[in-house]
Amino acid sequence: MAYTNSEISQLLQKQAALDTAIAEAREKETRLALIEMVQKMREYDISLHELMGRKLGEPAAALPKYRDPVTGATWSGRGREPQWIAGLDRNQFLTSRGNTDGAIQPALFQQAR
Repeated sequence: MAYTNSEISQLLQKQAALDTAIAEAREKETRLALIEMVQKMREYDISLHELMGRKLGEPAAALPKYRDPVTGATWSGRGREPQWIAGLDRNQFLTSRGNTDGAIQPALFQQAR
């Protein structure tokens, strides 16, 4: 929108200049914070895995341990249990990761529902 009042135009130009200066200052501060973090990690021999709260060799995301044979939905066993497994025997939903024979037991699933 073009304003005819020169005072408003000047203020808008100053605002644009300030917005640019603020963005540059934030970017510089972020870079300095990252540099400081990397220096501290090196100083204290902290690995990226430790920083992320994981042990070396541990996968980033939990692998699915349970599978719903009807929908194919999976659950790692962590966090709130999904509705399809709530109140049922979890052993019948084990995937090959959690089940010794590697198969879901559909007969038990049908009995449970």
